[in-house]
Amino acid sequence: MMNLSALYGGSPQEKARIRIVYALLGTAFFIPLHLYVMEVFFAAACILAVLYCLRYGVPQHRDMPLMVPAALFAAAALVSLAGSPRALFGAAFYMFTVYQYILLYIGVILFVRGERERRLFVCVIMAGAAVVAFYGLYQYVHMLTLQESEWVDSSAFPLLQRRMYSTLYNPNLLSAYLLTVMGVTASVSLWVRKKVYKAAGLGFFCLLALCLLLTYSRGAWISAAVMAFILGLIWDRRIWVVFLAIPAVLLFYHGGIADRLISIFGHREADTSVAMRLDMWSDTVEMWLDHPFFGIGWGAFKFAYPAYNELIQKAGITIFHCHNLFLNILTETGLAGFITFFTFFFGHFHYGRLQLLKACKESFSYMLAAAVICVVAAISVSGLSDDDLFSTQVSMIFWLISALFCNDYAENAQGRENGLRNYSH
Repeated sequence: MMNLSALYGGSPQEKARIRIVYALLGTAFFIPLHLYVMEVFFAAACILAVLYCLRYGVPQHRDMPLMVPAALFAAAALVSLAGSPRALFGAAFYMFTVYQYILLYIGVILFVRGERERRLFVCVIMAGAAVVAFYGLYQYVHMLTLQESEWVDSSAFPLLQRRMYSTLYNPNLLSAYLLTVMGVTASVSLWVRKKVYKAAGLGFFCLLALCLLLTYSRGAWISAAVMAFILGLIWDRRIWVVFLAIPAVLLFYHGGIADRLISIFGHREADTSVAMRLDMWSDTVEMWLDHPFFGIGWGAFKFAYPAYNELIQKAGITIFHCHNLFLNILTETGLAGFITFFTFFFGHFHYGRLQLLKACKESFSYMLAAAVICVVAAISVSGLSDDDLFSTQVSMIFWLISALFCNDYAENAQGRENGLRNYSH
């Protein structure tokens, strides 16, 4: 872990850097817990970073993987605002989302140094998730459900009475957040060598898995299965034994979870969510065809969609996104944003695979590469039926994990390059 005495015993420049790192750690901890508190820490980190750069210059940085497509996506999303029906709102939304994601990404890349600091970020991410999980269980047990009827379709699922959402405002957003942290937690649990740490990590993973079940998010359950498959490929194929739990649940348990699980493999007339999504996706494709290159504008879906759906227009219902990550990015930012974002997004598979091939399986770098691959895979699968990255909290945690991985990858690449240079001399 970082040494607190560095704030008092190090050089003024190093102490200034450490303050920025601690502000970023506060940001990481509060991302899932409270947006306003998170913004306070993040604003502090940004102010401290600006002061650092004014006094000491921009920190020396290595060529970072995925930095170019990330920056190009930010530019494409900004350009898309030219076609937005609410440009001022779009600009404000852009600053609160994409601009923040890029700043967090760059901040971690520039100011976080060394494996110990990256380990501390991983610990803080898991600590924040523990608060989310325990509060969610308390909430679920005491039925402290916000707008419960909005998230429970009792006509299609009469056994389903409540869904956990914890601090994420929405069960589907909670499930997306849990998936990202589960990818990290599973990799950490499989990586650590001490039995007590491994047992604690696996216990915490089971806690997160229980919370995921209680969100009753079917897309997230499928994503978790894909994550388990990938973990088996990367770490140990014995992990696939967990798939035996699915028939066991269906055979011996006949409550709301089993009912919801069975619905994945069949169609029910009363279950309107599938039909609603199909209609929405058809309308979304029409929207994109009308604005193919630069889209309708970042964050403008809720303003543009009623013109393409008469029922929604008459009902006065606000639909914030099209419940599909890929279509939503395509429609709001056009081909320019779609190509750049998913070059960045799926680029994690490429660099993650390279890291797995180069790093020792016992290394922190191997663990971090496995974690980011699991996170991207899980979001990709759940993104087929929802736009999880619409949530600022889910996106911030994703960009944070991405930045930690890219920071680690670049540092390892620099170390190998220095080693070869020294060897040649």
